[in-house]
This record gives sequence, C-alpha cells and structure tokens, in this order.
Amino acid sequence: MPAPAGRPTLRQLQVFVHAYRLGSLTQAARAVHVTQSAASVALQHLEESLGILLFDRDGRALSPTPQAREVFEMAQRVLHGMDHLVHNARGLAARHQGTLRFAVTAAIAATIAPMVLKRFRGLYPGIRPIMHDVGPEQLVAPVLERQVEFSIGTPDAGTSAVQLTPLLRDRLAVICPADNPLAARERLTWRDLDGVPIITVRPANGIRSVVDKAMAQAGLALEPSWEVSYLATALALTARGLGVSVLPRYLIAAAPYPELRTRVLHEPEVLRTLYLISSKEYSLSPAAQALVDMFTETLHSAAAP
Repeated sequence: MPAPAGRPTLRQLQVFVHAYRLGSLTQAARAVHVTQSAASVALQHLEESLGILLFDRDGRALSPTPQAREVFEMAQRVLHGMDHLVHNARGLAARHQGTLRFAVTAAIAATIAPMVLKRFRGLYPGIRPIMHDVGPEQLVAPVLERQVEFSIGTPDAGTSAVQLTPLLRDRLAVICPADNPLAARERLTWRDLDGVPIITVRPANGIRSVVDKAMAQAGLALEPSWEVSYLATALALTARGLGVSVLPRYLIAAAPYPELRTRVLHEPEVLRTLYLISSKEYSLSPAAQALVDMFTETLHSAAAP
C-alpha cells in the first residue's frame, strides 16, 4: 500500500462499514446513495489514508482482510459518535422553539407550576408551554392519546399502559394558620385532630381514601367540616381560618398563603408519591425533559424540612 495520505472522511467510513457488513460494493453504494464507482473510489481512498488493505477483490466480490475487522469496530464507534453528536445538537435546538403540552393536577397548577413556568420561560422564551390543569382521574388519558407529552400528579388508579416515574415522596401534614394552636406543637399525631374542624377533599379523590384509612388506624372517625373537589380550594378555605387541611406538605411551600404552617402527622406517618406519567412508546422531547427536571428540583426544594 502507498504511504498514508490525508484523513478518512465520514463518507469513506460509511462505504466501508456497509461494504464490510453486506460483502458487496454495489449494495454498499445503494445504502449510502452513491454510484458504485463513487463507492469504489471512496473505499480506495480510505485504504490509502489508512495505509492498509481492507478487502481482497475477486471481480465484484469483496473479502475482508484480517485488518478489516479491527478497522470495522473503530469505524462503527466513530459513526455512532457522530450520530450521537447530531442527535444531541438537534435536541438542543428543539429546546429553543416549538410548543410543549403537559398536564398537572389542579393543586400543582395553583402552587408549584407558576414558579417552574416562570423560570422555564426565562430560559426558553421560544417554547410555548401549554398546561392542562386536571383532576387525578384525568392524568393518564391525555398521555395515552398524545394530547400531552407528560402529566405530573398521583393518578387515582394504577395502569400498566403508561410509565410511572416517582418524582417525590412526601408526607401528609396538617396545614393551618400560624395562630392556630396546632401550629405551635412540635409533634402532631392523627389523634390530635379529634374535635378539630377538618377541610378535606371529596371521597372521589385519592387523598381522601388515604386520610380515611389513617384516621381509622388512629381510632377516629373522620367527619369533615368542609369537603372540596380540589386541594387548592382546601388551601384557600384553610387560609381563611375555616378549619385545617390534611394535605401533602410540598403544596404549602409554593402556595400563595404565607400565613399558613405545616406539621407532619405521625402515628401513622403517611407517605404520598408524586409521579411523572409518560408514554412507554416514545421518549420525552428535550424541552419536555428540561421542564420535568425543573419540576423535580422545585418539588424537592418545596418538600425539604
């Protein structure tokens, strides 16, 4: 072989990889959309650049030389690396333009989401986020029907049709005004709620069944003073002093009620998991992943002691 001349090009590596796999220069030319003569020239130039013979030629048949195997593995790594570069670069571009649809529960929409969206719009002004605020029973269907890229919340029923990724495990807590006697207590148990006016969600909401079970375990019967459909409504009533709420603790950290306080409930301590609900069939877009990352960071900050 003549002395090496120049560096191999990506087209030369593509021709070589296809020729090695297919054993045919004609098929390799078709795979990279060039003429057979152009493929032959590309392969010849590659051999000259590397200074080794890659194929023994017998008419139109190609037989890889012993050196070709090692070159094939290295060429694959180079081409895979280029594919990865292109994919990531396109992903970066996708974060800066377009429309992003997602769904969250009404409670998250009223508390956590405004902070996240303000930050997201500051970083990605070219992306238009469209938020659907829904009940827990409406988190899964929009993902399956591709109306949204993802949902965040605690679905009212499990399903194997979507991917459920835990974002946060938070504890149920009493939420009350700062001047409420419960706010001065260092440690609260469910039994401390005996006789206290409680604001809770209606039985159709998943949190209600958790609260009912915990109260029963503490030997109490739940007789709420107010039943509402949405957690955000419970927070608003609590802020007006109409009772205390039993809700996930993270909600209050981002709620527009600085006068409210939280105290985690014990005996039993009840965990509530917040999920990312996404499709099993397709991955999140770069923009959607960036938004999910911001939600996760904000949620963990809100739930911190």
